[in-house]
Amino acid sequence: LSAPPPFILGSQSASRRALLEATGATFDALAPQLDERAIGDRLRDAPADLVQRIALAKADALVARLRAADHPPLSVPASSSVLLTGDQVVTFRGAIREKPADRAEARAFIESYAEAPCTTVQAICLHDLATGARVLGVSVAEVDLAPLPAHDVDAIVAGGDGHGDVLDCAGGLMIEHPLVAPHVRAVRGGLDSVMGLGSALLASLLRELRHGICSADALSPGGARDAVLRQRTWAVVGDVLNPSKPASRIVERLRAAGRDVRLVNPRDATGTCATSLADAGPGTVDAVNLVISPALGVAVVEQMHALGVRYLFCQPGADSPSVLARARELGLVTVRGCVLIDQLPPANSP
Repeated sequence: LSAPPPFILGSQSASRRALLEATGATFDALAPQLDERAIGDRLRDAPADLVQRIALAKADALVARLRAADHPPLSVPASSSVLLTGDQVVTFRGAIREKPADRAEARAFIESYAEAPCTTVQAICLHDLATGARVLGVSVAEVDLAPLPAHDVDAIVAGGDGHGDVLDCAGGLMIEHPLVAPHVRAVRGGLDSVMGLGSALLASLLRELRHGICSADALSPGGARDAVLRQRTWAVVGDVLNPSKPASRIVERLRAAGRDVRLVNPRDATGTCATSLADAGPGTVDAVNLVISPALGVAVVEQMHALGVRYLFCQPGADSPSVLARARELGLVTVRGCVLIDQLPPANSP
């Protein structure tokens, strides 16, 4: 993290504390004292929606505690700190898994991960206690585990070895445990994200907080649209070199509104524009305008996730159910519309 502020970490998780310490940030830890299971519907809510709602509820609960001075002494005044709350679930074959209810369930969870990859879905909320500004984001990672020997599962479930308690981990997933780590085949999306505090998402949210973006409003349709359209650096993905096509006119509209625009066409054979988001440098892309066949759109969404690009604007025809569903699964802030007719608000400051 670049010059992080002092934080109040709304968690007692040992892994989150260790990950935040590794960034060099100073912080106090304060538990939100909240019944998380009373929030949302585990059978109906999308995982990304559920973890965002819980992260926001934790922030609300802690803001109330801090205002009431109902907390132990802090090393830094609350008014000089940023409140950091989060939540995480594991999904396995479409079902949401939170912390195991008991050691029998923990065992069943651990043994099942040899059957298919599991996914972690994490939300982070930052709340500036001086200004009240709030930002919110989601990161998603996938873990592929080989079968663990039965005696290792026994030891992990029993605990008491100084490596944490499986009952404190969403889905009973402890890939940092020395008995689990040798059996990790692959992690896609960041080990720190799997452990509960993704540094890439945290850094992105800090930038948003400093730029005055209120991405916590992105849970509402109007807030999401404003958050996306305020982004400064865009990649337009489509037939961007053909002046008769909408993609080319979108490039002109965004540039006229003061945006830095990168040109991407996966089908380009001329060498005059990028064929993937990874090649759309220099620097980072904040948002993607998708104006391409849905057959190619899902791959672009996957590239966004891999690169940490969180904002997606889908033009008519590019907004297929498959594209929108995958973007939702990956926690992207997604809106539909037409940049050619939408009113563009001022861009974020550089």
